[in-house]
Amino acid sequence: MLAKHASRQSYYLAIFFSGIANFLLGASALYWKEFSEVPTVTLVAYRIVLSTIILAALLFIPSNLKKIKKLTKKSITIHFFASFLVAINWGTFIWASINGFVLESGLGYLLAPFISIGLSLLVFNDQISRNKAWSISIALISIIILIFWSENLSHFTYLIIAFTWGSYTYIKKTTILNALSGLFLETFFLSLCLALAVWLLSLPIILPSRLPEGTNQLIWLAGIVSVTPLLMFSFSSGKIPLSLTGLMQFILPLTLLSIGLLFGNPETPNTSQIMIITITSILLILIAYDTLVTRGPDK
Repeated sequence: MLAKHASRQSYYLAIFFSGIANFLLGASALYWKEFSEVPTVTLVAYRIVLSTIILAALLFIPSNLKKIKKLTKKSITIHFFASFLVAINWGTFIWASINGFVLESGLGYLLAPFISIGLSLLVFNDQISRNKAWSISIALISIIILIFWSENLSHFTYLIIAFTWGSYTYIKKTTILNALSGLFLETFFLSLCLALAVWLLSLPIILPSRLPEGTNQLIWLAGIVSVTPLLMFSFSSGKIPLSLTGLMQFILPLTLLSIGLLFGNPETPNTSQIMIITITSILLILIAYDTLVTRGPDK
């Protein structure tokens, strides 16, 4: 009985962290928008390096060192590919946030869960309820209609975001490493690649002292802004089905598009954003009911 109760608590805690992680990822668009005068390459570089430093500091706490599982060729390969997916996603998302492509970012993260859910059904044989299946079908059809209906969309932007984040979610489900170890391995790989790029290609990275006034202090938060939601996301992805992880990702575009309505580019079509928010809100209500009432970790 106690084990069953603990299992339920762990299951719902993972759902909670997954929801908070997706909300924070969406809300981070406000942070990155403050760096409109800074090149995207520089912002991604700071995000990688500062994230690696924070994760290394957390990882080498004695209590966390004991939790590190033995690295295998498979786990190293998994996180190697995951690191490039998240780097491309970071760069595209930052660029879109700075340049006012809020609708494209929202569409990308709205499409990403369909990739995760599809992979979960094909590879992990996850099961979804009839309510979820209907919700997913309606949402996907609505998004496809919206894409054809909206004008002047940057299709390249939302397709990159959708593919990289959906694939990253799938890959995270296949690892045996815990959240902290896996994320550190990914940022460590990226830090090595960044160092090689700076050395061999003379990649231009602006030093903090040369950043525009007002951003030279704000940039030091890039690691915390990046690591906090990703740790929550990695923790939850190992404890709930991939299909549910994918469904929880709808919180991200809902947050992102809500921000777009309040703070976005005035040229962004508000009708399109309102339509996506409405679709996503209805979907989230159905998911919440189906997950918390009709299903659980022991059902």
